[in-house]
Amino acid sequence: MTEGAIQVAEALASASRFLHACGVPEPRVDAELLLAHVLNLNRAMLFARDDRTLAPHDLQSFNRFVDRRGARREPLAYLTGRKEFYGVTLSVTPSVLIPRPSTETLVERAIALAPRRVLDLGTGSGAIVATLAANLPGTSFVATDVSPRAIAVARTNVPPGVDLRIGAGFEPVEGERFDLVVSNPPYIPSAEIDRLEPEVRHEPRDALDGGPDGLTVVRMILSRFRKHAERALVEIGPGQADVLRSEFPDVQFHKDLLGIDRVVEPC
Repeated sequence: MTEGAIQVAEALASASRFLHACGVPEPRVDAELLLAHVLNLNRAMLFARDDRTLAPHDLQSFNRFVDRRGARREPLAYLTGRKEFYGVTLSVTPSVLIPRPSTETLVERAIALAPRRVLDLGTGSGAIVATLAANLPGTSFVATDVSPRAIAVARTNVPPGVDLRIGAGFEPVEGERFDLVVSNPPYIPSAEIDRLEPEVRHEPRDALDGGPDGLTVVRMILSRFRKHAERALVEIGPGQADVLRSEFPDVQFHKDLLGIDRVVEPC
C-alpha cells in the first residue's frame, strides 16, 4: 500500500488495485467504504473531497484496514463494525453472522403475518427481531441464542423491550406460547463450509454449520415449534426445499429475489 502524503483519490485508486489483486469482489466499493469509515464520512462526502490530502495517521489506519480486507479477506462488516439490513443499521462483530439480503424474505413474510408475539430462535446480531420491531409496533418479542457473545451484540441492536435470553433451541421458552416463531438457523452442510468464500470462514462456524446435510437445526425447529406457536418461518439454503417437502408434507416456500426457495413455512 501507498505511504506518504497523498490525496483521497490516489489512496482510493491504490487501495482498489491492491484489493482487486487480492481477489476481493468489489474492490473500489470496499476501498471507498473503508476510507469513509476511517474519516467518519459517508461516501457522498468522500467523493466531494477527493482532492483532500490525508493526514498520516488516517492513511496508516486506512492501509491497515485495506490490508486486512485484502490479504486476510476479513469481511467488510467486521472491519467497519456495521451492516445495513432492511433499512436498519446494525452493529456486528466476529461473534455473529453478518446479516444478508436473503433473510429479508423471512422479514417481509413475518411483517405480512402481523403477529402479536414473536420468538426469534438463534437471533445472532438481532437483525430479524430488530427489523420486525421497527415494522411491527405493539408486537412483543423474545429472542434467544446459545452464545452469550451473540446476545451481547444483539443487545446493542434491538429495542429495550425485546426480551433476550441465552439458551439452546426452545429451552429458554419452555411452557410459553407465541403467534410466530422465526429463525435463520445454521443450514450449510458441514463439509461445504471450508469450501466457501474466504470471508465466510471468518464468521462463527456454529452459526453456519447445519450438520451433514445442513438441515439438522431446521428439522428440529419444524418438528417442535407447534408446542410453542401456530406458525413458523425458517430460512433455508438453495436446494433444500425438495428434501423438506418430502419430509414435511404440509409446508410452503417463499422465494428470495433470485427465485430461490429461501423460507419454509408449515401450513
